[in-house]
Amino acid sequence: MLAGWAVSASAALADAVIDGDGLAVLIVYFGPLPPWLPLTLASMAANPTVSFSVVGDAPPPYTGLPPNVRFETVGWVEMQARLGALSGRRVSYTRQYKANDIKPLLPELYPHLLAGRSWWAWSDLDVVYGDLRAHMALALRAPACCAGRELQCSKRLRRDRRSPCFNSSRAPPGRSADTWRDARACPCTAGERVTAVSPLYPNPWRKKCWGPFTAFRVEGGASAAGARPPATTTSLFRRAPKWRQIVGTAEYAHFDEWWGPLSARGFETMGDVMTRLSDAGELVMSRALLPFAEAKSCADVECTFCPCGALRFELRGGKLLVNEREAMLLHLSESKPAWREHARRHPLPPWRAGAQPE
Repeated sequence: MLAGWAVSASAALADAVIDGDGLAVLIVYFGPLPPWLPLTLASMAANPTVSFSVVGDAPPPYTGLPPNVRFETVGWVEMQARLGALSGRRVSYTRQYKANDIKPLLPELYPHLLAGRSWWAWSDLDVVYGDLRAHMALALRAPACCAGRELQCSKRLRRDRRSPCFNSSRAPPGRSADTWRDARACPCTAGERVTAVSPLYPNPWRKKCWGPFTAFRVEGGASAAGARPPATTTSLFRRAPKWRQIVGTAEYAHFDEWWGPLSARGFETMGDVMTRLSDAGELVMSRALLPFAEAKSCADVECTFCPCGALRFELRGGKLLVNEREAMLLHLSESKPAWREHARRHPLPPWRAGAQPE
């Protein structure tokens, strides 16, 4: 199942562009590079106006990379030293997977990677990209001004018949906005611009970010009437009250996600931060239903609205087709062990300019 619209974003928005000088996608990855990397690089090369930067301990894997891709090499120990200097905490990590918590901090750690760009995004190396420019243009056409209007719904509250999340008529006046079910919810009337894009939003739980890809306008831009937008989104992580503790703990806090296992201890994720800022009118989300896909089982009892069931994909020019439908991106998710096993017997050839993946 793909989430989002079934229309071809590339065909519908062939003349639409991201304003300014485009998008910088920042990725952090430590450890041996994955066997599907040639496919990810091919999809990056198909987005020539987007810059992709991979921060990690691996040097560039090939002598020739796509011109819009760079590897920013830093050792694991050195990265922890940088994080310690930024946070003022002692940093000593035991697992490289903890690097996912670094994603929201990348613009402050590596500001030169955003030079001349009007948008930035965090992402992952287990992603195959479709036409990002066209889908971002689609997103920018649909701002959602939900300041003070959205209920924050969980799975439990959605099932509680006494909750306004189950029946919006029980909500306090002005607090029943539902961008997931109501295309008229959260209208913008004062020239507000989209300042954040997450393929996962809108959704029934009003969650605002997604670990594999979340994008921000570098300058805060126009917010909801009466609200003061952040001057820049490159330091939004500082709006999490315990961001220093998150950097200092060796536990993976899912800081880049819409959920986190440490919430009971008061650790906000960026999803919590973005939800709070959206509710205050400081952040304007896009309410466009962007088509994205995940290669994972559909038996996910925790997130029934999440995409799943991606079985086939094809890179065709600048388009990504997943299960024969165009998608903004594909998260390889649960398929990664199978990719690694397959690569032991049939490794993918290295990426090279002009080659079309099969």
